[in-house]
Amino acid sequence: MENHQKFNYILEKYISASEVKRAFGFKSQAMLTAMSNGKANIATLHVEGLEKHFDISHNIFTPYIQSHEEIDYEVERYRKEKKELKQKAQLEKKILKKLEEHQLIPKEIFNKNLKDEDELESIIKEHKEKLCIKTTPQANHNFSHKVFPNNEKVFNNLKGVWYGYVYPSNPASSKDGIWVVETTIYDNYSVVDYWGNRGYLKIGKNESLIIKESYDHDDLTIIRFSNRQVPSKHFHFVIISNQNHTLNEMVNFGFFSRKQYTPDEAKEILGDMESKQLKLDLEFNERLIERAIVPQ
Repeated sequence: MENHQKFNYILEKYISASEVKRAFGFKSQAMLTAMSNGKANIATLHVEGLEKHFDISHNIFTPYIQSHEEIDYEVERYRKEKKELKQKAQLEKKILKKLEEHQLIPKEIFNKNLKDEDELESIIKEHKEKLCIKTTPQANHNFSHKVFPNNEKVFNNLKGVWYGYVYPSNPASSKDGIWVVETTIYDNYSVVDYWGNRGYLKIGKNESLIIKESYDHDDLTIIRFSNRQVPSKHFHFVIISNQNHTLNEMVNFGFFSRKQYTPDEAKEILGDMESKQLKLDLEFNERLIERAIVPQ
């Protein structure tokens, strides 16, 4: 299939001769007619023009495409690809605008001529550090400064990945009879564990708290631990949470470590389960319910 035949098919099916004439700057129809009849060459300039103005891929004019069906497939493929790229670019532009509005992108990136990638990395790193200061819980809540003062030394020892070891409320819920929960403390004091539960770190003078909300409920889990043990990369904690899929609270002792122990090693460190847990006395709760005053 010759190029002039391909060109003629494109004119018949996808674009009008008048549109091509205007796009190419032809003063008359004669040149188009000559190209359709094979009396004038279809130059690279014309092929590129079809791609630029009408989304007709230049691949059509390669020897590999030799039928109307192959032309149709290539036109559809290329136009779909262009549409997806355009949509992606529009979405990226909207995302970039939103990030700028929320001051998550340093404005100087767009206002200065960057020399190299190292300078770009430096600007981003500096901006990230500023954001961490702004989003730190201690910086956001003035009333809590005295209770939760800024302690960079403790925080630097805490941030990063920890492995938490604790007995479950129901031993059958864990294959090994113990939970090993990878937990990450980020630069902005946010905390995310293996299950997707999220929360924040609050550093006190002597003790600190991790407060998390469960991924599938609005239940809060509170983990309290001593700052003194943190530098040793092993420290015990007390955790207050609900028992599995109930509203019944329990107190549980466990430990965090930078080291990933096997379940048996962790159980050896913890000792027996009975001495590490205190569950809500349901009879005590029932006595409270009996005496509860119903709101009017």
